[in-house]
Amino acid sequence: GTPSAIAEGHPSRWMAPWRRIVTYPGAGLDARMRAFGDNIVSRMVGFTVRTTVLISAGVMLTLTGIVSLLMVTFWPLVPPAIIGLVLGALFI
Repeated sequence: GTPSAIAEGHPSRWMAPWRRIVTYPGAGLDARMRAFGDNIVSRMVGFTVRTTVLISAGVMLTLTGIVSLLMVTFWPLVPPAIIGLVLGALFI
């Protein structure tokens, strides 16, 4: 797939960066059935791995965003808290 098709989120291209392994059928029916089975298993395993990678990446991006937002929000409160704890300890 082209990078523009991937960037646009085209449904048939959402897994385009990964390469699929293909088994080509032979001449006999047995070889064709084996190739069909191999290709189906390959597609199922590939779909599972790709989906897991994409979902994991989405979860990690979300968690990173939440933690970053919390750090940006509470970081300015750290110096006053330290001063308050030191002063509180001196006067107790």
